[in-house]
Amino acid sequence: MRRVRSCWVVGLVLVGACRLPPVGGPAARDAAPRVVVVGGGIAGLVSAYELSKHGVSTELLEATESWGGRVATASYGEGVYAEYGMQEMWADNPLLGIARELQVPLDDKAESPYSSLVLNGKLVPFSQATAEEFFASFLTPAERKALDAWMVKAKALRERALAAGGLDPELERLQAVSFADWIGTLALPKRVSEWIRITLECELGTDWQGFSGLIGLVEFGFFLPPGQVNYQVRGGNARLMTALAAAIPGRKTLLATVTAIERWRTPQGQTRARVSYLRNQRLETVEADRVILAVPFVRLHQIRLDPPLSKEKWEAIDSLDRGQYTVVHLLVDKGARALWTVGGRSPFPVLTDGPLGVVYGVTHESPAAQPLEVFSLLIHGSPAGAFHMIPRELKVGKILAALDQLWPGLSAHVRSSEVFTYHPAALPVWPAGRSPLDPGGRALREPEMGLILAGDYTVSAHSNGAAESGQAAAARIIQDLATTPLATTPPLPPAAPPRSPPAPPPADHPAP
Repeated sequence: MRRVRSCWVVGLVLVGACRLPPVGGPAARDAAPRVVVVGGGIAGLVSAYELSKHGVSTELLEATESWGGRVATASYGEGVYAEYGMQEMWADNPLLGIARELQVPLDDKAESPYSSLVLNGKLVPFSQATAEEFFASFLTPAERKALDAWMVKAKALRERALAAGGLDPELERLQAVSFADWIGTLALPKRVSEWIRITLECELGTDWQGFSGLIGLVEFGFFLPPGQVNYQVRGGNARLMTALAAAIPGRKTLLATVTAIERWRTPQGQTRARVSYLRNQRLETVEADRVILAVPFVRLHQIRLDPPLSKEKWEAIDSLDRGQYTVVHLLVDKGARALWTVGGRSPFPVLTDGPLGVVYGVTHESPAAQPLEVFSLLIHGSPAGAFHMIPRELKVGKILAALDQLWPGLSAHVRSSEVFTYHPAALPVWPAGRSPLDPGGRALREPEMGLILAGDYTVSAHSNGAAESGQAAAARIIQDLATTPLATTPPLPPAAPPRSPPAPPPADHPAP
């Protein structure tokens, strides 16, 4: 008997032991779908995959030419590749379990949660055998004691926040201020607060003044004791997305830009939905019982929703800020390795405070027959956003100059470069006054007349939040459809369903 995945929710993640009932028989590839999933990124793929495992037929629509959304791997020839989307999967990421289910191989070595860093202009390499030895290499015993005490406090606060799923007075105060202001009240030693800042800013793609103390605490969970290791897919993370899409039965359509989602109730009281999309300049439609809308939050405004989302949902969406990433790949010859290797060890990744962002370096050595390999950087925050406004060659030139400051002569080994940007946003940011735990965050996770939202912005930033949201959306629909019979006759004639005039958006909500 197949074991059914647990489904009850504490805080923001699926952690319990509720059994989800099967809904009908095996999902038939050619059957009319019960659920249309809009968006073929992590959240959409995971939700469709979970639905299919419980016999719920789906149809998957994706606007771009490939599956995976912000999971993307660039190939530069046989065995020469690097990520330009999701860089790694942390140990709590549901994608790891899916990779094992689908027998997608992972790299043999898991990476430590802690990285080398540039502190006060000096490279502090993580070349030691343990994290304790690494911290001792740049913190005094008193500083380390202060960091340990903060870690204990932060872990307790975070666990309380996630377990409660809501805000008590202390958590409300933490949400009301920026992460920087919260750390400033604690009088931590400067090098300790700088390590916390540099470690966290790259996770949210913006300055620590730009996100609330509470969301900063939630996102810092990767680094709190004992710390989470992270993994990559052997051959590139995009391979997991390809395998995941292949494992989902039912119709799957790329280059399908959804323009409208309409929902109504049949005379028998059933909820139905019609999704309209453009493909090859032709407008097509598909009907189903439910819809999962799994597109980036900055794209929601481009889809006509009838009836519209609630005012509470729009206010929660419109109050989010945007984190920025730009990925730069430098094709370097293999002679460059001698510049950064010390005692046979590489210092990468290296966290920096400036135009270099996270220097991942060479994450995958190319085959011996290949003369080049990819040296990659994950630029974040305002330096990443500047790639949209400043000529590319100027930005790349500044990056090469900054690399030469750390590893003199590195730029001479660069043969070419590629730049990958995300606009208008790479990920959601919750500013002071916001978090996924507040009433607006909770409202985003609630279904509305057959429509449920999925995506990182409903749970937490990054791929783990996107995957968790996909699982949660699927679980809600599985339970809902278990008591909803299949429609045996067309609920309406082919004409468009009756609908009321759309409600006006909130005053501070920009028109699409």
